[in-house]
Amino acid sequence: MNINKLLKFSSEAGKLMLQSGGETYRVEETVSRICQSFEVDEVEVFASPTAVMISILFDGEIHSIVKRINSRGIDLNMVHNINSLSREIYQNRPSIEICEKKLKELYSEEHYSLSKNLFYSGVATSTFTVLFGGRFRDVFCAFFIGILTKIVIINLKKFNLNEFFINTLCGCLISILSILCLHIGLIKDLDKLIAGSIMLLVPGLALTNSIRDLLEGQLVSGLTRAAEAFFIGMSTAIGTGYILHIYLKSGGF
Repeated sequence: MNINKLLKFSSEAGKLMLQSGGETYRVEETVSRICQSFEVDEVEVFASPTAVMISILFDGEIHSIVKRINSRGIDLNMVHNINSLSREIYQNRPSIEICEKKLKELYSEEHYSLSKNLFYSGVATSTFTVLFGGRFRDVFCAFFIGILTKIVIINLKKFNLNEFFINTLCGCLISILSILCLHIGLIKDLDKLIAGSIMLLVPGLALTNSIRDLLEGQLVSGLTRAAEAFFIGMSTAIGTGYILHIYLKSGGF
């Protein structure tokens, strides 16, 4: 068995899971399962939101690899597929070449299209607006604000800007668009529209993963994700609040 191929394959699988929003304990479990499928003597995996490290003991020699995580997003379908692949590998024990081919197929599969991303962003914001008590006009405005906000997020990420800056700008955008909707008479109240629209920026996955990692004993990853969720939420509040503050000071109401 080529131990270097195993290290490369397992680390790529772990990296893809972390980049797609997978919990660190799940990544460690998946990578360990993959390595154990090839009957290594011992395997140790350490995953964090910014790196995955694997150490394998095989024939009395220690082999290790470190993969840096430079970007993170949300693709829970990818997390599910890689987790399922690891279980398939553990049960059927295919060759490492077949495993590499299957992982490459998963990576090259078509992800969520731009149109789907935009449409469901609008659905998300309009749905939350309903939950906050918004009327039909509020829901209608929230749908298009969600789409416009998602377009801005996608374009800003092309410049490799950090999440804090992106969320601040998008918070400002949501406030500005909501105020415009109020002034042209589409809505009567700002609160429900803004509350529903900013839910698109709320770091729900980061917060959920933080709690799950802490419950699994992953203290470093749990606290790191909690800090990330806090600062992203704070940036959203800063962006939204700044525009509203200027609006109120200028006598907008």
